[in-house]
Amino acid sequence: MAGIGMYGVFYAKATVQAGVVIGYTGGTKRMGKAISAEFTPNTPEDNPLYANNGVGENDASGASGGSITMTLDRMTMDTAADLYGLEVEETTVMVSGKPVTGRGLRYKGNEQSAPVGVAYIRMNQEDGVRGHEVVLYRRGTFAMPSQSARTMEKSIEWQTPEIEGTIMGMEGDGTEPWYQTFVFPSQEAAIAYIESIFGPLAEKTTAIVGQGAAGYAKVADEGGAP
Repeated sequence: MAGIGMYGVFYAKATVQAGVVIGYTGGTKRMGKAISAEFTPNTPEDNPLYANNGVGENDASGASGGSITMTLDRMTMDTAADLYGLEVEETTVMVSGKPVTGRGLRYKGNEQSAPVGVAYIRMNQEDGVRGHEVVLYRRGTFAMPSQSARTMEKSIEWQTPEIEGTIMGMEGDGTEPWYQTFVFPSQEAAIAYIESIFGPLAEKTTAIVGQGAAGYAKVADEGGAP
């Protein structure tokens, strides 16, 4: 299948006991609208057995875990708090004698990145038929992204966050997949599959017909037109 697009990055807080993910809490959340994702697996080195002046046997077990880099349109404070073990706080300042409240995050240096399940939908096409492939990683942790700022010029230069994470590989006895992909005929079905693992998504989005990946409309859980 040839990839032709990408939709959404979803996550859920993982519950870990004895080093193994036993479930997810808080339901499915959106990390952001997807721009790109790149995963590099930890691949084992070949371990060949040479016989008769050639390779008779070779042990190259399957990959397990790896690193992932994703670019999003934005990252909300709530998402950053979930990923980096922070709390969203409020503070009030006085402006012209009136209180104005702001929200923010305080990094103290002793934060622990929270384990999360991560998934996105990769759009494919095979023999003229489009599919919606769920790419799901059972457990990962993310590092604080690098940040930059630039003055606004004649034309806008979009400044989007890029986050890097570590994807955990096989856990326990290996009965649960650390990585999985399933292709569905519709985006709705692909999101439903993510929900079946991570929990219900409180608010759904769908691309507006005629605007492609650029336009989105919110749709209630029970469905309905945008």
